[in-house]
Amino acid sequence: MSMQDIAFSAKQLSRTHHSGVLGTHSTSMPGYPFGSVVPFYLTPAGDAIIYISDIALHTRNIKANDKVSLTIFDAAEDDSQANGRVTIMGNAELANKEDVKAQYLRLFPQAKGYEKTHDFNFYVIRAERVRFIGGFGKIHWIDKAYWQVEEQEWHGSPEGMITHMNEDHVDAMQLILQHKVGVNIEHPVMHSAFPEGMHCGSEKATWFIPFETLCATSTDVRKALVKLTNDARTALNIPKAS
Repeated sequence: MSMQDIAFSAKQLSRTHHSGVLGTHSTSMPGYPFGSVVPFYLTPAGDAIIYISDIALHTRNIKANDKVSLTIFDAAEDDSQANGRVTIMGNAELANKEDVKAQYLRLFPQAKGYEKTHDFNFYVIRAERVRFIGGFGKIHWIDKAYWQVEEQEWHGSPEGMITHMNEDHVDAMQLILQHKVGVNIEHPVMHSAFPEGMHCGSEKATWFIPFETLCATSTDVRKALVKLTNDARTALNIPKAS
């Protein structure tokens, strides 16, 4: 398994989950780590975006020492030693709100109310190194060169792609969710498009649907969505659209 494939698997695991344990350097207990649970999403490049309050202890810790970690794992698994997990180590800094707000709120619509408190800000954790454990014996360090995805034009403006799916291909998303997740949603919504997959669901629940291979271009994403739809039709014994 190549390092590119390992990074791809680690990214897909990270995108499947919506919260992680943020590790910061404690200011009230110097020398000790401080852990807190935060929602996050990964940018197309692979950096983590969090939305945190200025009065939160972890924010005060970040302002004193910007070196942090974010650990992502599947809390629903019975054996925590056997399931996959990812730890992203990097430096946290204030993010450009306009670059990340729309995508964050698509994935976490409940956060819209946080703006009224005026003390919430977006931070980006710029990944320096990643630890990926895919299960027993599957332990890897992933350097930044393999973790980071080269920026493409569509990364900064996926809204057109998302709007097109939500307006014209609701039926396809219904089939994909039935096939991949086993849920039947009357009016599914696409919430994201990333090089490794998409988030799809409803206002109350969303699922990450992985692509088979890394999608470098918007054309690659379109082909991946067509394949997901055709695979779903085959699995569900539904004739392909002419």
